[in-house]
Amino acid sequence: MEETEQMGPGAAPQGGFQRRPREDYETIKLETMNYGTNNFIEVAKKKAPNGNIFISISKGWYPQGSTEKRYKQGVGFPIEEKDRFTGLLNTVLQE
Repeated sequence: MEETEQMGPGAAPQGGFQRRPREDYETIKLETMNYGTNNFIEVAKKKAPNGNIFISISKGWYPQGSTEKRYKQGVGFPIEEKDRFTGLLNTVLQE
């Protein structure tokens, strides 16, 4: 690509970071807790396209005057680790 050419939206420079296509996950169960003025925490049990089930915890916000969710950060872990995670959470909350 010549230096004078401009790249359009979604174009990545050669050798640069390219995002993987977004995968669709099946949501099995979802709970949302609103807090503050327009923030939320979302806890969900999801199924990946490969069949793996995992827990997803996401933090986000609602744009002013909207109910559309916008996500800031999230973390996920395998369903097999749920007892370990809840044990850690309970330990922290007891002190």
